[in-house]
Amino acid sequence: MQKIKNIALTKTTHSELSEVTSNYIAIVQKHLCDNTFIINITKVIQPKLEDLRSALAAVRTNSLIEEVTQLDQVRDDAFILFRDMIQAYEKTDEPEEKEAYTQLWNVIEKVGTTVYREGLLEQSGRLETLFQEMDKEAYQSALTVLGITNRYIKLKTAEQKFKVVYTERLEEDTKKNYPTINEARRALTPLVNDLIPTLRNVVLTTDPTTNPDWIALINEQTDTIMAQVAARRTRKENEEIM
Repeated sequence: MQKIKNIALTKTTHSELSEVTSNYIAIVQKHLCDNTFIINITKVIQPKLEDLRSALAAVRTNSLIEEVTQLDQVRDDAFILFRDMIQAYEKTDEPEEKEAYTQLWNVIEKVGTTVYREGLLEQSGRLETLFQEMDKEAYQSALTVLGITNRYIKLKTAEQKFKVVYTERLEEDTKKNYPTINEARRALTPLVNDLIPTLRNVVLTTDPTTNPDWIALINEQTDTIMAQVAARRTRKENEEIM
């Protein structure tokens, strides 16, 4: 008789966890419908699965998510252009331009020349530091010397638009009555982990001369998900080598 295979749930994505749990429950309810104990376990798991599905759906359907992403890209582009326009004066032979460049570039280096690679809130914090410095009269004069005051204003505008929409997204999320994805996952994972050994106990009480179809079906679902996990790990390792 086949044995129930292990599954490494900690390595699965949220969607994979949702998928494999749903398939496990469907198999159990169809093939072990006479086993009251197992069916009751699936009834405990089901609402936790629904919580995870709701959290995933909420993230996918929140239109503000896409807008935040787009505005973050606009902000990134604005910073990169502003940074590059300052750096373009690095080799200038004009003393006034050289002084202005040095003054402004020191601030860019202070906040980070690749600040756009940081997390959303970290980037906002660093840009705020940049604005606090460059809003001072001395830096405004340096911007004027290099002729990039307008580009600085566009960067500030891009950051302000981002913060407005990001705040709206947070407010919308707090209004919704659903757990976060991580909360839903933490509640569901131990229940699914407990289901596997419980199914093994069912196998122990099954006639050893038989080979129930449901065992192969459960293992098939496990194999499918673990193959996806393995493929993802291989891609990551290849990227690191390259």
